[in-house]
Amino acid sequence: MACDASAARLRTLAQLLPPRIPPGVGLAVVQIDATRESPFGACFHRILVDAPCSGTGTLARNPEIKARLLPKGLPRLAEMQRKILGNALPLLAPRGRLVYATCSLEPEENEDVVEEVLSSTTGFRRLTREELTREFLGLGPLFDTAGYFRTRPDVHSMDGFFAAVLVRSER
Repeated sequence: MACDASAARLRTLAQLLPPRIPPGVGLAVVQIDATRESPFGACFHRILVDAPCSGTGTLARNPEIKARLLPKGLPRLAEMQRKILGNALPLLAPRGRLVYATCSLEPEENEDVVEEVLSSTTGFRRLTREELTREFLGLGPLFDTAGYFRTRPDVHSMDGFFAAVLVRSER
């Protein structure tokens, strides 16, 4: 299931994704505002929250972002991100995993969002660096001591990304 608030992005996704889906796997494309409570009754074993963000990790390729960034923008984005993450967590099946990701370098949009949502929600935790490096061999240098995945343009010669892997406890 792929969800987005933008009908245009969903149309593009519906065109690009089908050749990459294994045989026997269906695709549902749903337009939804993820800042609102989910209408789904199902639980998912895997969820990717590719959160809307400032895009500061892509400034080298997209310098026009600087003109759009306003001081009030980060708090507004962070509030939206907290709502989206908070609405996605209840959809996660026991022992399921959720990846929260942005292309931002800003802590206000990344670890601050994750930590705030986790502190106000029971039954979920962030995977540790040790757990992640055991599972994703070779990516160890991209996980910081708290277990957050980060890339930086000045260090990795690529866009800046952030990700956290959250897991739901067994019920």
